[in-house]
Amino acid sequence: MKKVVLSLVAVVMLCAAAQAAQPIKLSLWGPICVPNGDTTTGLEIAIGTQTQEVKGLQLALIYAQADKFTGVQYSLVTNTNDGLGAQLGFVNLAEEMKGLQYGFVNWTKGKMTGLQLGFVNYTESMKGVQIGLVNIIKNNPQFLPVFVFFNFCFA
Repeated sequence: MKKVVLSLVAVVMLCAAAQAAQPIKLSLWGPICVPNGDTTTGLEIAIGTQTQEVKGLQLALIYAQADKFTGVQYSLVTNTNDGLGAQLGFVNLAEEMKGLQYGFVNWTKGKMTGLQLGFVNYTESMKGVQIGLVNIIKNNPQFLPVFVFFNFCFA
């Protein structure tokens, strides 16, 4: 009897630990996901997803959104408030981003640190380089705010 009780306690504790870590998350759209939690550490696969924090790879067919992410976001549309790593998609949106944005349109509202590579690149302020047809760094004290083919700011 003790062995059965100890085994059940061990299974419950391991399930709780696995639920907290969430190494793999499968998501249909938004809150329709398994397991349902705020943080993913590892791999998230979805059609469309909204997660509070992702550490690892967030892979979605249509939409990938994370309030805070460290790693890689890959989707048709990616979105983050605080990103560290790479956003790879047709449209990449961010409040603050450190790393790489690679897509047709890259749009950072706040500060971008790193490289924006796309057809249209926009950011309020930047420490890095933009490469594309239209490149806009709104607050650029070093060069022009709008320039074709490339733009840069290291201030």
